[in-house]
Amino acid sequence: MREIAAWEGVDNSYVSRMVNLTMLAPDIVAAILDDALPNHITLFDLAVDTPVLWEEQMERGRFASSK
Repeated sequence: MREIAAWEGVDNSYVSRMVNLTMLAPDIVAAILDDALPNHITLFDLAVDTPVLWEEQMERGRFASSK
């Protein structure tokens, strides 16, 4: 990730946060695209210390599951 950060001229932590966003649960991605994130959640919240399991992401953000 350091190489990507250097190439793009950004901080390593920024690259790490952006990579975390690529692993979000599909329901969360849909909420982002639909501009329907709950008011208490920001993209920064989603990008930092993101749980690996989608279920944990949904619980952490208190999203309603579409199952």
